[in-house]
Amino acid sequence: MGQRTFAPILAAMLVLWPIIAYMGAQGYSGAIAIAGLLSIFFARRPEIDRLFLAGLGFALWCVLAGFWGPATDGFFIGNLGAGSFSLDMPGFRFALTALAGLGIFVAIQSVHPGSSIRSLNVMMGACLVQFGAMLITALFMAQILALLAPISHPVSEMPQNLMRNANAFLMLLPFLLAWIWHREDDPQWTYAAICLGILSLVAFILTGTQTALFGVILMSVAMVIVKRYPSNGFAIIFRSLAAYVLASPIIFAWLVPTLRDLGAPLPQSFFSRSYSWELVGRKISESPIIGHGLEASQSWRDKYGDHPEWLADASARYGVEFAWEVYPIIPVHPHNMPLQIWAETGFIGAALAAAFLFFLGSRLKAPSDWSPIARYAAAGLIGACVAICSFAYSMWNEAFWASAILAAAVVFVQARHDGKSE
Repeated sequence: MGQRTFAPILAAMLVLWPIIAYMGAQGYSGAIAIAGLLSIFFARRPEIDRLFLAGLGFALWCVLAGFWGPATDGFFIGNLGAGSFSLDMPGFRFALTALAGLGIFVAIQSVHPGSSIRSLNVMMGACLVQFGAMLITALFMAQILALLAPISHPVSEMPQNLMRNANAFLMLLPFLLAWIWHREDDPQWTYAAICLGILSLVAFILTGTQTALFGVILMSVAMVIVKRYPSNGFAIIFRSLAAYVLASPIIFAWLVPTLRDLGAPLPQSFFSRSYSWELVGRKISESPIIGHGLEASQSWRDKYGDHPEWLADASARYGVEFAWEVYPIIPVHPHNMPLQIWAETGFIGAALAAAFLFFLGSRLKAPSDWSPIARYAAAGLIGACVAICSFAYSMWNEAFWASAILAAAVVFVQARHDGKSE
């Protein structure tokens, strides 16, 4: 009693979660910046181990890779007096986000067992608000798009925001399900968790976010792994992810295009990404060691019209040749973070990222040493993030990483509250 704890600060950030999600999700960067600054009052010196060194090495390499990117203009752009000042280098923003996250996770060590029930209830309330809001928007999407049409384009802008909103909820869903499922030894809570999961799945389908659907699958797989392997489940997951990062050019730039060429039926969005990943694979071969620099993929503006054989394939499968002819093969970024790491930071960046994941799997305690809520929430969050990293955002989207850090921090607070130090 009376001891300082970081949990209420994190709870305050979660209260903002639903609001930020509906505003396009970029505000998570500001939320983690505030939490990171406040963590200074609670943080202790972090443990210097292999995990810390691998993470530091990857962050520093990302900063360096920004200097040979094609659009590098320096650390800062714009004018503070004119209101156009901003931090332009994505690697530096990524490193600052990682630093804020480190401060948050160290500060969570101030949470004492059994001391955070109010904060956790606030967090759970924020999760439920996000669920209810997402379900409403999914059910009444047409009306909402029409209502917001004067301020947000109903085709090119607002649907994207609604899908980002769904993806943001996806990261809270594992904690929400685990918290309800294990609340009490009462089957009614189990049925409530099942119903909530089904409703969430329906909302994802209505929203049209294939990423979230993959996320539900991978979330379930990760939960099964920690249940099946209580002694080394997290090690299995993270070591598999390390291998996934290293093998991503083979998987996405060779295997997926091979399946496409063999006539495998692919959804139109996945079909177009297969060509995007194949083109990124070719770019990787041009600079395999250090990559092309951060956000280099934004400068790769090939269209299907520039590749007649790809244009012919797309037109034969889906028609509307004139639309495919001007369609960009790589829409701003590869929509696959492991592949983007390879393309923009090279083998060095991919190896450092894989090392961090490998050591993280070794650093975390066995699933059996976590409380049931924290164990399954952590595993589910990993699966959800893998889906988002594989099919959605740019690697240098610091707002996504900020939201992932906040979601993980909630799980760690639950673990500390339950008397488990993860």
